[in-house]
Amino acid sequence: MTDPFSGGFDPRMFESVPLFRELAKVMSWSGGPVNWEIAAQTALAVCAQGGPGDVGGAQGGPGGVGGTQGGLGRQLGAGGERATEELAAAVRTGELWLDEATSLPHVEGRARALTLEEWIRLACASGGLGVYVEPVAEGMREALGRQLPEQLAGMGGGEGAAAGPLGQALDSLGAMMYGVQLGTIAGHMAGQLLGTYDLGLPTLEPRVVGTVGDTAWRFAREYGFDQTELRHWLALRESAHRRQFAGVPWLHEHVAGLIRRFAADADFDPGGLMEQLGGMGRGAELADPDALREALEGPDAFQVEPTTAQRATLARLQAVVAFTESWVDTVVRAAGTGKLTALPRIEEAMRRRRAEPGPGERMLQQLIGLDLKPADVRLGQGFCDAVIAARGQEGLDRAWEGSANLPTLAELSEPSRWLVRMAAAELDAQLGPADDGQ
Repeated sequence: MTDPFSGGFDPRMFESVPLFRELAKVMSWSGGPVNWEIAAQTALAVCAQGGPGDVGGAQGGPGGVGGTQGGLGRQLGAGGERATEELAAAVRTGELWLDEATSLPHVEGRARALTLEEWIRLACASGGLGVYVEPVAEGMREALGRQLPEQLAGMGGGEGAAAGPLGQALDSLGAMMYGVQLGTIAGHMAGQLLGTYDLGLPTLEPRVVGTVGDTAWRFAREYGFDQTELRHWLALRESAHRRQFAGVPWLHEHVAGLIRRFAADADFDPGGLMEQLGGMGRGAELADPDALREALEGPDAFQVEPTTAQRATLARLQAVVAFTESWVDTVVRAAGTGKLTALPRIEEAMRRRRAEPGPGERMLQQLIGLDLKPADVRLGQGFCDAVIAARGQEGLDRAWEGSANLPTLAELSEPSRWLVRMAAAELDAQLGPADDGQ
């Protein structure tokens, strides 16, 4: 049988056929397991359509009520120089308040009032949402390559399961599919996020804090909050998270490492991906991003049932995120009490908001396995309260001295266990290494 790819796969062969012109671009992607160009395009399309349930949908008023301006311009607006200056001023003030509430030091970085488009283009990158999703996409890509029959995978020469042109083509198609799915997630999330740290994890480079679109101000109108007070509360929250993920030198990499471990321990079944590829490859869907997005944003798209090893990793990840969220709530409350009159009402509104995650957040949780529930945050809050009652804020901040000091889920449930472990570590440090000569 003659090998049709014997001369190597050249995506330019599609350029003269209109139907495959966009496909040729897709097939030339070599930037990793997620096609971030497709992701950004898909996210912008989702925002333009104002998906159902999006806080930042095309409607103009709080909760989607009232307003007459819709469409792409409304969706991708907000932000601006004045809004950035006001946010930066609130961040500077908030940093002074935080200095009084925690020993975790101030971190220099930018404060930005981002439009939805700006956030999308920054988040749809390896250094943004890619930190959480690329390990999973890479695991699926490798599993798919291992499943290819050798006589097909090696067409055109090369070594390894996916060394040949067919393997390269499937890599590109897989990256496209993950790009569409991640773009769908990012598009929904863009209309839901108050700030860059609204997930409890950085969605952009960790030193950047900011608002996303006008969701925060719609949130303020919906609950009747003064915008200046909400701006200062959000500045406190974003800055506190920045002190964690940009100021604690090991934390961001620790979280990323847990997600890589989760992906490495997965039992990927590429059959579903192959089925999707085969089902779409016979029609015009490959040239139609909307059709691809509809096919991939279903509730079971790319869902992986966690293995036993993954469940153990998820427990560690869940404990980290529950603690980081609760620590931020604790220091923001300490820093804002007496300064922000609406603080109790803002906290209550946020508890309600956490209880009903939007579609983008749910999709991301499904993809990386993390499902942080309000009960987990309450558990973390109880832990922080108990530790502060026993050892003060300085005692709580010991958690940032090293990853070994982070509380486990069991210790979040029983703070005394963590306190005993920290006391034992302090005693060991005071006594120093045992002298074998004595």
